[in-house]
Amino acid sequence: MKANEITTVLNHLKDSSYQRVLINGNWGIGKTKYVTDFKNQYSNACYVSLFGKKDIDSLIQEIYFRIIENTPQGTLKKASSVLREKLTSVNIQFAGVSLSMPVIEDLNNTLNKELEKKETFIIIFDDLERKHDNLSIKEILGLIDSLSKIENIKTVLIAAKDQMEEKDKEVFKKYQEKAIDRTYTIEEYADDAPVNILEEQVWNVISVLAENFKFNNLRTFEKTNLFIKEVVDILGEEVFTEKFTTNDLYRMCYATVFYNIEHKSEMILLDTKETKSDFRNAYYTSGESGVIEYLTNYILKNSLDNAMSKNIFHHIKKWYETGSYSREKIVNIITSINSYEEKPRNFFSSEQEILELIDHARNYIKNINGNESIEEVISRLSTSFAWCDVLSVDFGISNEEIVTNVKNNISQSIDIEKNAFQNEINLWHFHIESEEALKVVRLINEEFKIEYYNQLLQRIEKCFYEGSYHKYTYIKDLSDSIISLKEKTIRDKILKSLSENRYFFPIPSGQITEELWNWCHRINRLIKNINQDWEQEGYYGTFLAFFIDLEETKNDKMLQHRLNHLFGIIQ
Repeated sequence: MKANEITTVLNHLKDSSYQRVLINGNWGIGKTKYVTDFKNQYSNACYVSLFGKKDIDSLIQEIYFRIIENTPQGTLKKASSVLREKLTSVNIQFAGVSLSMPVIEDLNNTLNKELEKKETFIIIFDDLERKHDNLSIKEILGLIDSLSKIENIKTVLIAAKDQMEEKDKEVFKKYQEKAIDRTYTIEEYADDAPVNILEEQVWNVISVLAENFKFNNLRTFEKTNLFIKEVVDILGEEVFTEKFTTNDLYRMCYATVFYNIEHKSEMILLDTKETKSDFRNAYYTSGESGVIEYLTNYILKNSLDNAMSKNIFHHIKKWYETGSYSREKIVNIITSINSYEEKPRNFFSSEQEILELIDHARNYIKNINGNESIEEVISRLSTSFAWCDVLSVDFGISNEEIVTNVKNNISQSIDIEKNAFQNEINLWHFHIESEEALKVVRLINEEFKIEYYNQLLQRIEKCFYEGSYHKYTYIKDLSDSIISLKEKTIRDKILKSLSENRYFFPIPSGQITEELWNWCHRINRLIKNINQDWEQEGYYGTFLAFFIDLEETKNDKMLQHRLNHLFGIIQ
């Protein structure tokens, strides 16, 4: 049966001959929602969660509190004596378990006055599978059995039996027939549940995709809804246009949540029979790009309004899985999508439309002016090269020429003040399908790194000669990157710059500032790192000798003392 039928079952229970009912269904299928709806409509009912309950005493107290929450104050005194009389006279005798009902003193609040009438009172116990280990299944079934013997009280037990521990499953199976009069199994969520969770605007987009899969857990829709709201709230409504649509964002958020929740981050829709097939392995060996391609093809069925939207799919996926994101980077990519002059092209476009897109991108690269963001450049190249692969056409501009054309864009995109340690383009921020596109983007990335270190060395040189030693963080950024810097061209550039500028080391003679002394420490650490991490044997020794042998050093005792202290020289 469907989850929404729970309300009907409970309404019928009031007048039926059943005393003890079990409603069983998987987590997230909507059981609690409709039980709560019934409770809110029927005043002679209380809801108690077994989640974390350790003993019967705490459970019975919970029943008292839940029942009396809405009890009119004038009915309390008489109802108190009725409750005490009815419950304290009952001992639980069930499956070998004997428990006396506790007498709770000072009952200022108690059962609803309706207990004094002949109307049915329904007590609902939820989350059986989430009870504490100290509370046994026998005790719970014993309490339900005892309550059902009190006139006008009926009990409902809500459970997800498949989620119970094995030992509890065995006990429940053994005593279920004695303790339960009727069992209802919830196999499907209500037809209107997804649209109620996601609302019509989102569901109209997602429903076409969701109907391809069987869902048993409404929490997938709930998490999708929350994630969409989070992303939209942070990005802002203003980023959406006819080129980057809200629908595409909904699709990507849905696919990400579905992949993580329903498929446990596994590409289970690929053909598992051919485990060594090139087609299947291509997804697994392509890292994050392979996963994004899988989500686009198998979960979203190539339904994006604009194929360029895939360029932010990596960001969306990482955002959901780690909580980490860069609004600036995502908005930059969206801006490049929205600024694209041609109308969006996708899986449903004609061949001629795709050829026009490639031609437009070619002219864009040829006439680039340097003010375009590097994210926009890479996004266009990635999309165009991917379609070139599909149609087996040549882009028409060599990789080297592309890099030459975008050098100004590279220079403009580097902001050492704002992003101090961004010495390369993080390629995984982009969805790059084409191998040829990957080649040209790697060349752009190499040029980016060269330009970054050019600018960083220029900043260090400027600060050194101006005496702006308080900006020693530039030295730290350079020093921290030494161990990971493998490119010989950049290494040689750094070594040459150090040699031509006396290692950027100010002579700490006379009265000095703390900033100058910190700068000296940073340079000393930089030279040590180069000597060690670049295997420049003797480089640090040459550096020491240069300053110790200076005539100025030999004649200044305070300078000697400082250098000995800095270099760790024992006299």
